[in-house]
Amino acid sequence: MTKNVLTIAGSDTLAGGGLQSDLKTFENYHLFGLTAITCIAVVKNKQFEINDLPPALLQDQLATIKQALNLSGIKLGLIHDVAALSIVKEFLHDFKGPIVLDPVMAFKETDQIYSQAYRSGLIELFPLATIITPNLKEAELLSQQEITNLDQMKQAAQKMIDLGAIAVVIKGGERLAGDSASDLFYDGKTYRIFSKPKLNKVTINGAGCTFASAITANLVLGKELQTAIIASKDFVYQSIQNGILLNNGEGNVWHGECVEMEEKA
Repeated sequence: MTKNVLTIAGSDTLAGGGLQSDLKTFENYHLFGLTAITCIAVVKNKQFEINDLPPALLQDQLATIKQALNLSGIKLGLIHDVAALSIVKEFLHDFKGPIVLDPVMAFKETDQIYSQAYRSGLIELFPLATIITPNLKEAELLSQQEITNLDQMKQAAQKMIDLGAIAVVIKGGERLAGDSASDLFYDGKTYRIFSKPKLNKVTINGAGCTFASAITANLVLGKELQTAIIASKDFVYQSIQNGILLNNGEGNVWHGECVEMEEKA
């Protein structure tokens, strides 16, 4: 029987990341994906703009899903609206399956008051999640420290555990020096580094969303947490390699060529 997985996330109109990337990932793992849309991202006058849906509409979406289907896993992406965080928290409270929180924090640098309120609300979700998957910038905002090397990544991971996270994997990506893209896992007991060679590709839009949704899928399919991270990192690597170029010179990850890899795994 097909398992059902929910993403609570924003819509990326260009479909590199957001709920579109999540749904494509779930289908690659032969899971049925559902969505509760929190916001819609568009580009206007060359500026990235996020438009929040009313919190009541998010609540209605979640109520509809809860009534219609049993869920095997939940992935959380960009929630963006502070009021929506409490709605999501209430929805998650009694859920027993894996929950992967990708703590996307998309704010203007000057919007300090809003971002701090959002950070506080996001931290309240930490104890409900199986794992959180911040990138380096998000890890800096959550831990409130600079991260430029592995030791600082470890310090930040410990701070997030202290804030209530059960486990964390910090996505190093391209920002750390060296030839490898390294991610750091920590569960309060064990540190582990997962590395792949850096790819000289621009097709990276959606890599973080894909990583988190792939972890969700692998957990739903019964993989142990660290095994799920390894499989998901491989999936993202292939998605970057087979990415789609945009007219502006950037590019999106693409999961279409990953089906054969997953079937052989």
